[in-house]
Amino acid sequence: MVPEKQPVKPYRIAIEWKESNDFVFSCDYQPAVGNSSGTESKITHTHWFPHIQKAMGNVLKKLRREHITFPLFLISLAFEHRHLLNEIEELLRALHANLNRQQGEGRYECFIRGESDKEVSG
Repeated sequence: MVPEKQPVKPYRIAIEWKESNDFVFSCDYQPAVGNSSGTESKITHTHWFPHIQKAMGNVLKKLRREHITFPLFLISLAFEHRHLLNEIEELLRALHANLNRQQGEGRYECFIRGESDKEVSG
């Protein structure tokens, strides 16, 4: 008899900035019920999300206490919020599609970059 597939649930997300405000979004997950299997799968994806990258770049600047022109940031956000929300939805869709295929503990990683023609380095 094949064991029933147990759903996994995210329990931690992390943002690790790289060069040029690009960053790695990661999400650790584990079984919703019961013990973990002890196996970990690591899946790395790359997405081109310029609006998320720009918004998170401003978050990084604020974390580092660097100056950002807040009124210009708000105006930019007001004009680009639809694109930003679409990119967030696409990222979450990719995360959930991955979670639906997993069993046990693991990590989903996605490299977010702002320019589509950048060379992706390992």
